[in-house]
Amino acid sequence: MSIHSTRWIEAFHKKGYDVSLITDFQTWVAQKPRNVPIHVLPSIKNNVYRLIQNYISIIKILMQTKPNLVHLHTQHHYAPAIYINRIPYILHSWGSEVLEMHHTSIFRKVLAKQVAMKAHKIIVDANCMKQIWTSIGILENKVEVIPFGVDANLFTPTADGSSIRKKLDIRKDDIAVISTRPFFYHYDIECLIKAISLIVKKHENVKFIIKGKGPLERRIKQLGKKLRVDQYIRFTDPVPYHEMPQYFAAANIYVSTSFIDSTSVSLLEAMACELPPITTDIPGNREWIKNEINGLLYPPKDPEALAEKITQLTENEGQRKRFGERSRQIILEKAAWKKCVSQMEAIYKELP
Repeated sequence: MSIHSTRWIEAFHKKGYDVSLITDFQTWVAQKPRNVPIHVLPSIKNNVYRLIQNYISIIKILMQTKPNLVHLHTQHHYAPAIYINRIPYILHSWGSEVLEMHHTSIFRKVLAKQVAMKAHKIIVDANCMKQIWTSIGILENKVEVIPFGVDANLFTPTADGSSIRKKLDIRKDDIAVISTRPFFYHYDIECLIKAISLIVKKHENVKFIIKGKGPLERRIKQLGKKLRVDQYIRFTDPVPYHEMPQYFAAANIYVSTSFIDSTSVSLLEAMACELPPITTDIPGNREWIKNEINGLLYPPKDPEALAEKITQLTENEGQRKRFGERSRQIILEKAAWKKCVSQMEAIYKELP
């Protein structure tokens, strides 16, 4: 379960909606939503048996709760259990499940299209995602682009990061670069580690806050030691969501190295905090970053190019300030949290 799904749940609960959550306990990576009934599906190792059992469980839960609609987050394979009960549903699709659809099996493509065809609406967080759905035959007016918005009152340039810098032993005259993506293959944190080895040859006062967890953690840390840059890195574990603004405030530059992405929420949060962003030059990022206007883009999987961009911003305080201010303005215009919630609510109210 993503923190971003939890945010939607809590937002509509606060608005007075009667919200319940059906989830697989194994998926939790975020704090559970508060004051919301949670139905945890059976945790079974055998995938086929688990799918059958979860179908049965979902059907029973829906029969008991009798919802007016189901908001389905990404899990295409559970949708048949929803439309068996003849309940209208919204498909909220984001991330690699859709971005890699063209490279997946025929079965998965057919299932995804079937689920999309039966959905009342498909919500995506980026135009590049909408283009994928329309390319497989989904009507354009059925797909709505609503980003996972940012609370600009929480993620703000006035946040105080001094205690974080002190805790991480980052001095006042150091330039701090932050990465907040998990340690999974497609986030390519190794690219950043390789770039660090090039940057510190010229700028020893640059420090790197790398916050995250994941299956590649040991490999990434070993690479840092191998390249002898571990003294420049501050690895930190994930923290509660409300503490994230302090970590952004502790940094001077934000970096994202993912080579597969739609709209990165961590990017939007950094932009709201007026951090100048450096991201991979991929469609999802280009919807938010205009190169040399409010941030810098570099070719994915290219540590030399990344090192060059980080060095550019390290050496140019004025550019950092301009990029940061422009980025926050973009968030206020396009991704304010209350606006995004209102857009979603309008879709709920369209349902018969």
